Amino acid sequence: MVLAKLRRRLSASPGTPARSPRGGFSLHPTPLDSGLVSGQVHDDRGSLLPDVNVTIVDRLNQVIGETKTDSYGGFALAVAPGTHRLSLTSGGFRRHSTRIQVQVNQHSPLGSIGVEPDDSLQLPQPGRYRFDPYHTEIRFVAQHIGLSKIHGEFRRFDGVIDVAPRFEDSRIEVVMEAASIDTGVKMRDDHLRSADFLDVESHPQLHFRSDRLTHVRADRWKVNGSLTLRGTTSPVELSTVYLGQRTFQGPGFDGDLRVACDATATLRREDYSVNWQATLAKGIAVVGPTVSIELGVQAVMV
Repeated sequence: MVLAKLRRRLSASPGTPARSPRGGFSLHPTPLDSGLVSGQVHDDRGSLLPDVNVTIVDRLNQVIGETKTDSYGGFALAVAPGTHRLSLTSGGFRRHSTRIQVQVNQHSPLGSIGVEPDDSLQLPQPGRYRFDPYHTEIRFVAQHIGLSKIHGEFRRFDGVIDVAPRFEDSRIEVVMEAASIDTGVKMRDDHLRSADFLDVESHPQLHFRSDRLTHVRADRWKVNGSLTLRGTTSPVELSTVYLGQRTFQGPGFDGDLRVACDATATLRREDYSVNWQATLAKGIAVVGPTVSIELGVQAVMV
């Protein structure tokens, strides 16, 4: 069988990686008593879905295989033979579950699998929403001497989301106080506030303004806009996961209508004239050329 031949080729000797024809190492060998399950996941519009969580559990509800779909929505898992349950989960879609039968040394192709949108993830009602500073974080991560990462955040900020009847026409504006930067080390924070980096005396604020919202799929959006830092404005794209809207009752909430999202972006220091280039003896940069931005936002309708 094709699968058996492939496995024999990968299994030069039990328990060791097989050598590829060019002398390198290929994937770890697959047990000869397993079966292969594969499929390709798409949404209700036929678009292929990457990063879908694929999980296979046995009759005892024990996880025996898990992976994520690739950039073309495909997946393949080698698991023990038997009757199992395969589940597909991805933000913005309903959980898809199906029973599968896996045979010894057999390939069980599931073909094309469709998942349905999660109708409970409704877009926000039109209106103005303001960031809740107690439930919102604006964080950043930077590389340090090529070995570790510096984590920090801006403590003081204000943000407004103007949700339009057509959500793609909505606008987002965020202002951050540069002096509120906090990495947990005073000496480092003072340096970051200096003219080498944020230059807070001359440029006390960082300002983001969106100009386009684009729906990618389900709960995924792209927010394009511009960030002004140190008096220099450059385009920024935020990869955003919409987490939904809720009305909360109870102490401190008073029936507030809230929306939430997570977003990430990557900034290049040189785009904002941050050219401080200290290096170590071997030419290793003390601070990396890029900074990762992470936002966790809750906003309240006002």
